[in-house]
Amino acid sequence: MSASTPTLNLFHVYAVDKPDSQRTKHAAQHLAQNTPHFQSGVIRLGGALLPADTKSTDPDATTKLNGSFIIVQAESIDVVWGLIKKDVFYTSGEVWDLEKIFVTPVFIPLKEAKFY
Repeated sequence: MSASTPTLNLFHVYAVDKPDSQRTKHAAQHLAQNTPHFQSGVIRLGGALLPADTKSTDPDATTKLNGSFIIVQAESIDVVWGLIKKDVFYTSGEVWDLEKIFVTPVFIPLKEAKFY
């Protein structure tokens, strides 16, 4: 008997940084941890948040990163939380404000949108 393919759903992760975030210190490990998730399609899209008065095209935008957004494709919200809780931005206790991480199911009708 073959196992049935699980139904995958989309979730949005919104994680703001702590005021004294050590994002730069952990960025390389964060990207290395998540590259396989991007390659496998578990993480569909992700990036950093910016302050409201900053544009992504500002020359110094990367020095003002203050959180993360991630679109995850998974069986359940519990699977997403499991992924988040293994991320160095979470486990270090030095980047994300753990009390303010928000995960919610989302519906994305334009799944093939190209950003670049």
